[in-house]
Formats: sequence, structure tokens, C-alpha cells
Amino acid sequence: MALPVACMLVSAAVAGCAAATPAEGHALTAKVTAPVAVRSAPGGHVIARVGRYTEYGGRRVYRVVARRGRWLGILSPQRANGRKAWIAARHAVLREIPWAIRIDRSARRMTLRRDGRVVRRLLVTVGAPSSPTPLGRFAVTDKLRMEPGSVYGCCALALSGSQTRGSMAGVRLAIHGTRAPEPLGRAASNGCARATRRDLKWLMRKVALGTPVTVVR
Repeated sequence: MALPVACMLVSAAVAGCAAATPAEGHALTAKVTAPVAVRSAPGGHVIARVGRYTEYGGRRVYRVVARRGRWLGILSPQRANGRKAWIAARHAVLREIPWAIRIDRSARRMTLRRDGRVVRRLLVTVGAPSSPTPLGRFAVTDKLRMEPGSVYGCCALALSGSQTRGSMAGVRLAIHGTRAPEPLGRAASNGCARATRRDLKWLMRKVALGTPVTVVR
């Protein structure tokens, strides 16, 4: 969805757009348009310097979770889970998106919402007790199509966060498939959420980069 007309009257990267409030049930994303420093705070020390494309080759789109003047607070893989990073608004174009994902660890279910309304519920496998899926807020950073025979199945939605426990501590989280069909609804993964090929194909078609992903207990 386009931003309000008042925002469109100025450059899409200036602070006027950064002050726009998304519609109810929508989230705000920032597509990086030029090399930018990812900082610990507005004007703070530099955590990383990134370009328009991620390490996986897709466009770099952040979920925006805060705004302060000419700065955007974002969820970035370069920052620890749950902590905001900041980029200058002039290096990004803002967009509203209607999608949101919620993963319930206890119920082992994923709920997809569009415009705040539930459109799909999926049974998923979550992290095992020794490597639980981290709680908190994340975002979709990449949509990846895998090579045939991949242990991640057909495709994956890479997330902004990382696993914090177990043998995969420090490795990026994702929603992905498996090499062969398996029973879902278990606590058996290394921390990622696992879904069926059919559901993943649907997610790949529908979900936008920057889509909020919330994991609850």
C-alpha cells in the first residue's frame, strides 16, 4: 500500500515519510536504496555497513519498529534478538504491508493475518527443548528457493533473528521445509519453524519482505 499523499509529496526517504503511521493491522518496512550504516542508536556507533542487497542476493528490506527524527529503528540480523538497530531515513523508501505472522510455540501453530484478520492457520514444528525457538519479534528478511534435495526443503523465509541455544546458536532463524515429508506439530527442530511444502509455497507467494514475525510462548 502506498503511503499517505502528504508523505508522497516529498522524497520517499526524508523524515516526513518516516513520521507516517501505518494503518491499523499494517506494518512499515524500509527498502534500502543506497549503502547505509547500521547503528546502535540514532547517530550512535556503527554496527555494520550494508548495501541494497542481502548476503542471499535479495533486496534488503527492514521492518521498521521505531522512528526518531530522521532515523528509523529497525530489526536487523546485525543486532541481537529483540534489540533495535538504526539507519538514516534518507537511505530507504518506506512501504506499508498488510501481513503479519504469529508462531505459538505451545500450540505449535502459525497464524497468518492480512489487514489484521486471520487468513490461514498452519501446523508447524518448533524448536526442541534443548534448542527452543526464541521468543520475541522478528521479520522476514529473505525469500529463498532451495536446490533439489536440500535439508531445508523447497524454500525458506529467512528471519532477522538468530538461534540462542543448542548446537545452532548464532545461526539465522527461518521458516523452512524438510528434505522428506515428516509429521508436524512437534518440538523437534534446532530452533527454526518447519512447515509443509504446500504451506511454504503459499507463504513464498503471499508474504512480503519485512513482514513481522512474532514468536510467543
